[in-house]
Amino acid sequence: MKRPTGTNPSAPPATTEPLIEPLIEPLIEPLAEPLNGEVSSEADTRLRYRLIYDQLRNAIALGKIAPGLVLLEGPVARIFGTSRVPVRKAFELLHADGLLRTFEGRGYLVAAPDGGAAPPLRTPLSESALGFDEAPAPLALPSNSERIYHSLEATVSIGIAFGHFRIDESEAAETFGVSRGTVREALSRLRDLGLVEKSAYSHWLCGPLTARAVRHDYELRALLEPAALLASAPLLSKDRLRAACMQVDQAIERPQAVDADTLQQIETTLHLDCLSEAPNKKLLNTIGHAHMPLTVNHAFYEAFNLHPEFDTLLEHRTVLEHLIKDEIEAAASALAAHLQSGQKRTLQRLKVLAVLPEPDLPAFMRRIS
Repeated sequence: MKRPTGTNPSAPPATTEPLIEPLIEPLIEPLAEPLNGEVSSEADTRLRYRLIYDQLRNAIALGKIAPGLVLLEGPVARIFGTSRVPVRKAFELLHADGLLRTFEGRGYLVAAPDGGAAPPLRTPLSESALGFDEAPAPLALPSNSERIYHSLEATVSIGIAFGHFRIDESEAAETFGVSRGTVREALSRLRDLGLVEKSAYSHWLCGPLTARAVRHDYELRALLEPAALLASAPLLSKDRLRAACMQVDQAIERPQAVDADTLQQIETTLHLDCLSEAPNKKLLNTIGHAHMPLTVNHAFYEAFNLHPEFDTLLEHRTVLEHLIKDEIEAAASALAAHLQSGQKRTLQRLKVLAVLPEPDLPAFMRRIS
């Protein structure tokens, strides 16, 4: 297979100054827009388009929507109970992924399984035509803690590469325009990932992210994730595995269309979903506490607006192909090899961050050392 060309995310930048703005601005700007307990219309649109995109993408990947079906904004918006704006954005993302195609008429065509064009199929759009067994539930918008969670996660993930910080609950609550309880709930989720911890004096602390900490997390994952996969694999749905493999194949063919969120979904499928059927929940919880490198890698890709490396995607596909063929031992071995390579790539990214000047973090991130 031809290796796609593009920026190597693990390569250190030639110069540091031009990268400072793109690294910090996407993480800090969302913090300057307090929620005040309400969701702005713009934030509402961002949340809704992602939900619509996820549901349609999964239905197409599973073959539940007929190739060539003509999708129009108005009918799809009515099915989801929303306006056309988030539907339009979801269509654009699906088109970038190669799942929808444009044609001479209005709207988009659902692409054939091989990504090619299918003859236009004009039929009244309904829940069943979109692959739903029943009408989709109203698009539930997340709670305040969920809305601020990703901004907190991104800020902490970048900040810990530059030192040891205390997170001021009151300052964070004022920044986001929410209660301290809301901030505390979001921070508790970050603690489950190993990104933050609570001191004996009930202070929230994070960092510093060191090469040693990264190695320790990967060592733990290399021991436990293959074991969890061996236990989970016999119970995994082949349809889900084929859909996951198709998403990876599409990413390999069109890496420039894969953003940080899509890459995180691909990572989540392999490192969470494929292990989720293991009966030992203590094992899965222990693995979950070692997923800090996944979170930091997502922040790295998002900050630099990078796309996935070919090798990463190829390793994912190898594991999934073994699972589809019921070659469970080979899948576990391939996962272990992937984690070894992932450790090297993550340590290289840490070196990239180390050459950058410290960013101007929000006021609630108070440096300790």
